[in-house]
Amino acid sequence: MEAPAIEVFVGRERELGQLERALDASQAGGGTTVLVTGDAGIGKTRLASELAARARDAGFEVLLGRSIDLVGTELPYQPFVEALRPLGAFPKTDAQAAGSQLRVFQEMLALLFDRTAAAPLLLVLEDLHWADTSTLDLVVFLAHNLDDRPVLLLATYRADEPPSAERMRRLADGVRRSGSALVLELGPLQHEELTALLAARADAPLPTALTEAIVARSDGNPFFAEELLAAGNRRGELPRGLRDLLLQRVARLDPATRSLLRLAAAAGRDVGYPLLRAVAALPERDVRESLRQAVEHGVLVADQAGGSFRFRHALLAEAVYATLLPGEREELHARLAQELARSATAAPTELAPHWAAAGRGTEALVASVEAARQAEAVFGLAEAHAHLERALRLWDGMADAAELVQVDLAELCSWAAELASQTGAAPRAVELVQRAIELVGDGDRLRAALLYERLGRYQFESGGGDTFLAALERAVELVPAHPPSAERARVLAAFAVGLQLTWRHEESLAICEQALGLARAVGARSAELQSLQVLGSNLAYLGRTDEGLARVRQALQLGEERGDPLALDRAYVTLTDVLTMVGRPAESARLGAVGLDALRGYGIDHTVLTANWIEALLAIGEWDKAESASARALRSITANYPHMPLMLRADIELGRGDFDDARAHLEAARPTVRHEPGVATYDGYVAELALWERRWTDAEEAVRDGMAWARPRWGAQIRVWLCAKGLRAQAELAALARARRDDDAVRERLARAHRLLAAARRAAAEAAAVTPNAAGWRALAEAEYERARGVTRPELWAGAADTWERLERPPLAAYCRWRQAEALVAAGASRAEASRPLRQAHAVAARIGAKPLAAELELLAQRARLELAPPNAGSPDRKQGLEEILGLTPREAEVLTLIARGYTNREIAAALVISVRTAGVHVSHILRKLGAPNRLEAAAIAHRLSPPHVGQPRFEA
Repeated sequence: MEAPAIEVFVGRERELGQLERALDASQAGGGTTVLVTGDAGIGKTRLASELAARARDAGFEVLLGRSIDLVGTELPYQPFVEALRPLGAFPKTDAQAAGSQLRVFQEMLALLFDRTAAAPLLLVLEDLHWADTSTLDLVVFLAHNLDDRPVLLLATYRADEPPSAERMRRLADGVRRSGSALVLELGPLQHEELTALLAARADAPLPTALTEAIVARSDGNPFFAEELLAAGNRRGELPRGLRDLLLQRVARLDPATRSLLRLAAAAGRDVGYPLLRAVAALPERDVRESLRQAVEHGVLVADQAGGSFRFRHALLAEAVYATLLPGEREELHARLAQELARSATAAPTELAPHWAAAGRGTEALVASVEAARQAEAVFGLAEAHAHLERALRLWDGMADAAELVQVDLAELCSWAAELASQTGAAPRAVELVQRAIELVGDGDRLRAALLYERLGRYQFESGGGDTFLAALERAVELVPAHPPSAERARVLAAFAVGLQLTWRHEESLAICEQALGLARAVGARSAELQSLQVLGSNLAYLGRTDEGLARVRQALQLGEERGDPLALDRAYVTLTDVLTMVGRPAESARLGAVGLDALRGYGIDHTVLTANWIEALLAIGEWDKAESASARALRSITANYPHMPLMLRADIELGRGDFDDARAHLEAARPTVRHEPGVATYDGYVAELALWERRWTDAEEAVRDGMAWARPRWGAQIRVWLCAKGLRAQAELAALARARRDDDAVRERLARAHRLLAAARRAAAEAAAVTPNAAGWRALAEAEYERARGVTRPELWAGAADTWERLERPPLAAYCRWRQAEALVAAGASRAEASRPLRQAHAVAARIGAKPLAAELELLAQRARLELAPPNAGSPDRKQGLEEILGLTPREAEVLTLIARGYTNREIAAALVISVRTAGVHVSHILRKLGAPNRLEAAAIAHRLSPPHVGQPRFEA
């Protein structure tokens, strides 16, 4: 059973490169045979399918045949018969005649050679481990006789199937002796590759926990991963079909060996020989014999150096474990736990699951809590959280539980909640801390206060809206001001954070200064660090940038000295946020990368820091880096601030023209955006998407909604941003009204534009002391207003572009240069003058991959007959540049130029007066040389190196 065809091909770059080189060699007349081997589901069929698709693009004829298990190995030449069925030809001979098999082989060779007269040939034969002996002999014969013909024979098989293992070894040896063969053994996909596969196959972004669980269980096998994904989260059960497939090998073993395998499965995927021998209750000779059988049948793998055995695949261990009967499972785990405890060789983390599965609650509880302590000490936070969740499940029904572990239930809930928060499970943290609050009640006010402080923090992390402030206020109420205490400093600092998060910076500043003074007075270092961080943020947002940055850098230094990862994360988050806000996004991007590197290995969730880093990368036009970082963030999305990676991904996608994906990610983000600044920002993204999709009234509505959320004073910098977008929509709507000669509509649009401009000016004035970005948005708003009036003011657009360039925002500057060129054309400027800002904008759009903007620029160039390339940068020089930079032949440079214009193979053939097949061959060679997976990527590379020909612009907006 192989993986079904899928829409995305991930990994296998090395193997695919080897296959493409074999394809080139065959096309040049060097017949080649390739054997691809690997476990069931490892991706042999997918790799063969990918090569077949590329071969077709290169002009190959592709024939495909498969061996079928249902007929065993008794149907002669079955895969060849299937491959040749479309041709209606297969050599027939008299079975009784002497040398008839040789004649079949020779006629098959002649038939293949005849086909190569028209086109090179790729013959794919799959699942040869089920093939008959005659088929295998024919494969070896062809491998030795393809010689100098343009034929590539590709065969796939499983090398580890016991019934056919010896036959496959003989096949591989026979093919290798031909001297023109390649044997590729496919191993597991890497973690990143498998994660990318799951993300591509899922209908919506997958929770990190589910992704990681599937990656771990599938062990790099793409078919297993897809089956687990399709089965959903059904209490961890294996899909029946997958379980039956896995157990086929086990079924061939004798009862004693199957019994030992059940014990090994209960012990875990890896199990030491001494433990098996001690627990098996069998003579040692029988244990060794059963283990030998299991190894020979490919169920277990022996590790000589470690003295242990492991299941060949993690899911195989799961499948065997699932066959344990009620009672049998408890007995085996009890025996394993007792032996591990007796030998004193196991840590609590290994003992706890066995005691729990054995139904020994007391031992399991003690081991689980101790395992959590040990895991947390080495920053194994996710593992520590899992141990505490087990302890919580075991707690009920144990009267002496608190005495056993020296922790009461409220403390256990609080401990587990903090770990849940740190590992990206904020909603679960809320549940746990609320239970702790119920258990503590009002009897211990200080303890309750600290729990409420945590509740507020967890509620905000999980997108709980502004209600989190009520929990923080309750925490402050519960701690008396006198005598001064560390608890009071902590809850005041937390309350200051809450006010800052809702953009109430002046109120937050007052509380924060109070918390900082108290923290220093009582020696509360954690509260001091948090107070310094939030103090710096408040000062910056109140226009005291240098003071604010100094405070945050001080907090960062103290956090580094203390080795406090949470303090470090908060400091890096604040610094990156402030630097972007004050017009220094390049510095923010650099610092974000440093912070993420510093925090790597601590095991804490850093969703916000990653979001700040991506935001800064987008601002400075590092869109390729931003896209890569965003893809990783989506694959590891948690329940903490889930809207952030989704909204930023949408921002990248709408900038690059992937509008459907952007809409899907915005829709996924909306349910978790609950506090006012977040909702207003969300509406801005919705408006931007509508603008590029030319849904002007939808954009107007989104801006109106966002403005309603951002009315308070804190929203000034959001309001000026929204007003600029709203004015762009009004400019388009006013132009449409003029085209329809609807004077009433024009007056209405101009009135709305005037109101938006007034709002933009007021908001920019309020925000000017806080962020220089407000000046950029005001300049853009002023220019959009004149465009709405139908007045040509290229100097306004030039000024806006210059402002954004000073603020390190090349994408926004490029938009303004587009409008500047448009205004120059409308004003009757010379083509040379209008072309200059157009070329500047197009260079940025091509570099960052802003396809909608590039399309608009190319359309303007075509319409106004402007030069996208500077003078003396014509076709010959461009081709020479492509040849030199990319290592292309002159003809390939010509073909790439046409690919960049959107030409199909047929159109390329017509333009260059060559055959369609030859055009396909050139395209295939270009994709391979550029390392591009498809034509679009090749075109993007060409665009980045030089402007496309203006005669054939591609308009994708």
